[in-house]
Amino acid sequence: MEWQSVLQAVLSLVFVIGLLLLTLWLIKYCELKSSQCRIFKKLADSKKLDIIEIRRIDSKNSLALIKYDETEYLLLLGASNNILLKETSRTQE
Repeated sequence: MEWQSVLQAVLSLVFVIGLLLLTLWLIKYCELKSSQCRIFKKLADSKKLDIIEIRRIDSKNSLALIKYDETEYLLLLGASNNILLKETSRTQE
């Protein structure tokens, strides 16, 4: 009777490890095929705000280049205030 419980435990362990490996394979497959997956296309198309670059000026101030839709903003971020330095609109030609 004891060998049956050992066999059941081993088979349960193999089943759980198989499920983990299947989940890992599915995640890797979705990452590799994300350009073709409908769910990832919807997420990529809805992305409007993008941080292009951030540069530190000193310990309290930094410059940030941010793109929203087709407009780029250069922001001066500081400890006491934030200032919009430049706004550039890019059009697709």
